[in-house]
Amino acid sequence: MKTTILKVGFIAMLMAGMFIMPTKASANNMNNIELRQGKKMVHAMFPVKGLCDQCKSRIENAAKGVKGVESAMWDQKTKVLHLQYDPTLTPPLKVQQAIAKVGHDAGNVKATTAAYKSLPKCCQYPRK
Repeated sequence: MKTTILKVGFIAMLMAGMFIMPTKASANNMNNIELRQGKKMVHAMFPVKGLCDQCKSRIENAAKGVKGVESAMWDQKTKVLHLQYDPTLTPPLKVQQAIAKVGHDAGNVKATTAAYKSLPKCCQYPRK
């Protein structure tokens, strides 16, 4: 019974999240700017390399640690980060740099070899 309730609750949370974020957006598209608590929030997407749930947590936490980021959701299957941020406080490049600092290539910003090697072995994605 508890398992069924948890599954239903989890599905409801996922569905709610899908309606909050648009599926296609870019930081340059004015249609993707919305007002939240008097602030203009912008949706941006960019690729981030990673493999697992540990990567997901590390990537999202690094992104959320940047001032101006309201939410960050990394899709493990597509390897794309969906970002809601205040463009007056931070550009996506700062978020990409913060993610690269923890070892994950993000957008056009590559993680240093040292940062990449500091990842757990299971999180070391193939690099070119």
